[in-house]
Amino acid sequence: MADPSRPATAATRPGIGAREVLGVSLSGGERTADVRALLLGTRIDTRNLRQFVEPETLTLSGIGAAYVFRYGVLVLFGASSEIEAELIARLSDHVIEPVSSPEIETAWIEIRPGGEELVSADGHIRLREATPERLLLTATVLARSVVLARDESRIAEAFDRIEPLVNELRTQGRAGLPIRRVMQHIGDVLSTQHRVVGRAQIGEKPDLLWDHPELDRLYGRLEAEFELGDRARAIERKLEVIGDAADVLLDLVQDKRSYRLEIAVILLIAFEVVLNLFEFWRH
Repeated sequence: MADPSRPATAATRPGIGAREVLGVSLSGGERTADVRALLLGTRIDTRNLRQFVEPETLTLSGIGAAYVFRYGVLVLFGASSEIEAELIARLSDHVIEPVSSPEIETAWIEIRPGGEELVSADGHIRLREATPERLLLTATVLARSVVLARDESRIAEAFDRIEPLVNELRTQGRAGLPIRRVMQHIGDVLSTQHRVVGRAQIGEKPDLLWDHPELDRLYGRLEAEFELGDRARAIERKLEVIGDAADVLLDLVQDKRSYRLEIAVILLIAFEVVLNLFEFWRH
């Protein structure tokens, strides 16, 4: 692991601003390593992470590194279970809205100098060399994949919550739902959209490729094997369906409230007319 006495770079000093991703080198194997991506929370505050530096400045010794992404993901290359637990503990104070059980994506990486860079369906990634750029690119794809996995499960839960309401509307012509729960459904949809489109930027190529266009083919293979584009588009379609359903339910709730308000106004007017008639009768 990086030397604790080593001075922090600009990326790790307080007050500089949060970076999208920071890294730290670990001791690792020369040819093969396990890769684990863990979604720890909604976000990770990267402004005050000691020993973590900008990924491009990492000095690697074999396939050993850890990357922290601001959208809540820790990616480990060649880390033992002890080092993984240590890093998670170090990050715990920086994780915003931690999850009860981390979502995990795994892969296996192999370095074969001079060989073709490949990605197989079983998560086997073969690289020509273990450069900081190649490991960062691999980490970015796995980080995005694990974010998608969590959002896919949350969207499935949202469908499960909304389905009984839609069935009630279909069979009974009404949906007895408090406005607060409808707003919570809409909030879940907006939160997921923000993660997919905003923080994780899953639909966009990593900025790394602007400086290293030679890695574009490798990214294409990683992106295709982990199906980032297809999964993101599927999520967007499901979000549209859930959003439309939530809008309909919100309109129904608002119509119901408007109807109740109209009834209350009519009753008040009727009460005032009765009072006026009573006063007229007394005189």
